[in-house]
Amino acid sequence: MNNKFLTLGACVALSLGTLAGCSSSGDGTSAPPATTTISGSIFAAPVNGAEVSVEDMSGNTIAGPVTTSADGTYSIDIPDAALTGDLIVKSNGGIFDDEATGASGVGTAAGALSAFVAGGSLAADSSVHVTPGTTIHADLVTDYGKTATDANKAFFTAFAYNPDFTVQPVDVTEPAALTASDLSRFFGFRALVFSQLAQDLGLTAAQQFELFAALSQDLSDGTLNGVDANGPVAIGSSGIALPADILSQYITTAASFTEATTASYTIEYAPSGNTTHGKDTFTLTVTDSNGAPVTGLVASGSLSVMPMMHMNGYRHSTPMGGITEESTPGEYEATIYYLMPSRMMDGTTMGTWDLKAMVGEESAHFYPNVEMAMMTNTVRVQLKGGIDDTIIDMSGLEVARTYNLFRDRLVTADGDNNDEFDVFIAPIETMESFPALIDGMTLMSGMGGEPYLVDGITVEASVDGGGFVPAVDNGNGTWSFTGLTLNSGTSMEPVTNMICVRLTVSGETKTTVDAEGNAVDCGTFMVTLPSM
Repeated sequence: MNNKFLTLGACVALSLGTLAGCSSSGDGTSAPPATTTISGSIFAAPVNGAEVSVEDMSGNTIAGPVTTSADGTYSIDIPDAALTGDLIVKSNGGIFDDEATGASGVGTAAGALSAFVAGGSLAADSSVHVTPGTTIHADLVTDYGKTATDANKAFFTAFAYNPDFTVQPVDVTEPAALTASDLSRFFGFRALVFSQLAQDLGLTAAQQFELFAALSQDLSDGTLNGVDANGPVAIGSSGIALPADILSQYITTAASFTEATTASYTIEYAPSGNTTHGKDTFTLTVTDSNGAPVTGLVASGSLSVMPMMHMNGYRHSTPMGGITEESTPGEYEATIYYLMPSRMMDGTTMGTWDLKAMVGEESAHFYPNVEMAMMTNTVRVQLKGGIDDTIIDMSGLEVARTYNLFRDRLVTADGDNNDEFDVFIAPIETMESFPALIDGMTLMSGMGGEPYLVDGITVEASVDGGGFVPAVDNGNGTWSFTGLTLNSGTSMEPVTNMICVRLTVSGETKTTVDAEGNAVDCGTFMVTLPSM
């Protein structure tokens, strides 16, 4: 900026006749081009001593190289004239401490990493953080001719998140990560998953960079399955090929991290079994820095779980049930109601579930793989509010409030008219708030809508078209229908029961639309009992 100012001042001082020729500095040499300084980091874990440069899409180097510091950070000056075009930030070399192998202080040789930056997206103080995720995405653009949008779609389909070069990742295996933002820890965790995947495939820590290239090649046809258009994909010179079930192995690796350490605690996450969308329970075991169990966290209100689904371009939460302290010291059982699975039956990627467990102000994150539930049993139905029960959505539109009714519990005593079916009800306030429905509460109405007072709740059910019977309020959003007669059928011919649940809040019966497009006043659960 100083050079610009001095040159301009000199030109103004000259006569109008010579102003047009004023384009050089006072010593007769050309003024240096104007540049913009950006910063960032090179991260597999932090890469020390990497050479960082910036190239245009023709492969011409327009800035650098510069060398990263011990913490993997760098800054580089890019000519302003180049900022309007697409750019690639590249790094080579350096050393890093691999998270998966725990080789701290040894130093593993780093390979090539890169990030694609769309033209016009950089300005002063912009940051570009180069990670395994940005590298795979950039390779899809530079090596396989995909547009940035198509590369994003292919990447998300495989890995269930979007790489973001604006967020600085942190090494989640290091204590310094404890004070980092959730997003910094999220992207640091994603780098750890790739490192662990390399180890699970029999690769060395240094060979994970060849794995990134192989994953890009595999994804070039849009599907992560171990082959591209030309056949099986080899992982560099390792002699190892990507397996056909590489997507499944990636999912398993990402879900395998079930223990995390905060400044004061170690928290272990243990699912109760096969984790599916709908109701799920899991156990959190909390110990202190000496390994002793930490008790009393529910009574003191110190333990909470904040779930979040990271989708393609946005995120949302999901309803939580209660947390109870178990008889084993330090163990706590939590109930969650997943709105959706991580992936659909057809392989469509929905996103990544992030369970943030908090003890006081300290937090740990777990990333379960949530599968589809069995199609023979409905896990959730939705009913909608009427003209006076609306919310303002993220687009600023006024829409009917959604009430989520989850299957909560089924207790059967076939033939005794003594079956029990329980539901949990959670309306939406915002995309990050799905509270349990409780009489007397006031519901928020999205992005600025009018609050809605819950003044009376009635829940009723009809089994296979029979008369409606009332439910008993168990508190905390759960309701029980008892004395039902549900048919289990036979071992050869199981029977699906249809339980239609009707919800009335503040005198208004909530509705849905049936298959023929008609408004109906109850949501139907398909319930198949265990065969006799």
